Amino acid sequence: MKAYIASKVKKVFGKEYKLASMERILGGAQKYTYLAKCTNGFEFIIYQWGNETTYFENYGENAVFCSSGAKLFQSNNELMRKHGVLTPKLFYMDRTRNECDYDFAFVEYVKGHDMDYIIAKEPYRLQKVLESLRTSIDRLHGIKSETAGQIDRMQTSDFDVISFELEQLRQNSSYLREYDNEYSDYYVQVETKATEYASKLKKRKEYTFIHSELGPNHVIVDEDDNAYLIDIEGAKFYDVEEELSFLDIRFNKILETAESAVDEQRMHFYYLGHCLGNLQGAIELKRQGYYDMDDLNGMIEFFRKQVIETCKGK
Repeated sequence: MKAYIASKVKKVFGKEYKLASMERILGGAQKYTYLAKCTNGFEFIIYQWGNETTYFENYGENAVFCSSGAKLFQSNNELMRKHGVLTPKLFYMDRTRNECDYDFAFVEYVKGHDMDYIIAKEPYRLQKVLESLRTSIDRLHGIKSETAGQIDRMQTSDFDVISFELEQLRQNSSYLREYDNEYSDYYVQVETKATEYASKLKKRKEYTFIHSELGPNHVIVDEDDNAYLIDIEGAKFYDVEEELSFLDIRFNKILETAESAVDEQRMHFYYLGHCLGNLQGAIELKRQGYYDMDDLNGMIEFFRKQVIETCKGK
């Protein structure tokens, strides 16, 4: 792989750019990420997408929504940067697979740390970092559409996001009752609560462009406290409450956005979906032998606790 990538580096950046090293960066479940260094000191990121780079089943082009893939990355990167959302620049994309069995991209390297590190180790920087992050989120949420969907797979006007989300929640509940059956009663209660919420929600006429997986681990902070959104493949036009409820969970409510019309019933509904969805994903990764079991066990413990407390009315 390195020799092939090295030849592409020269073609993309110029003959003076000679690839010196490629270091795998762990942390993703759906693509491989490498920090590439050239002999002249230039650094950049290589993303690689292929059948062997994901722990999850590849649902293909027929999926209603997808959270991985080079095409989605390219489309979302272009749209987000066009609207002033901070995300690393895409230098080059190759989806031809003419000489390899994967898609790959050369992307700007933002030197710094993710927000988990800032929150834990350098909290004195948080005010400026949060200001930068809020700006990008507000710009992201300023992108609207009359229909839901992802850029390359927009849905028809008949598509109902609430019905779709409820079906996903039911599938996750079924999975968890099978593979985490000690807590089955709680998963049944969550499904019942979500069904009650869904019955009271009306279909929207406008949808918001959201990241859909935005947590501190998907924000890279540079040395000037600028916050860059990464792992953007899953971005979509959807109910904004799907994003806001997830932000509350992942940022522990330290992040406030400029949203003025938030539906609290939708917030509760999506919160339940996030709890079961994240639990299902973590348990599936554990079954697949994911490399970071400590992280998975922590996630499983956290979301089980949320489910139990929700069912007990806390």
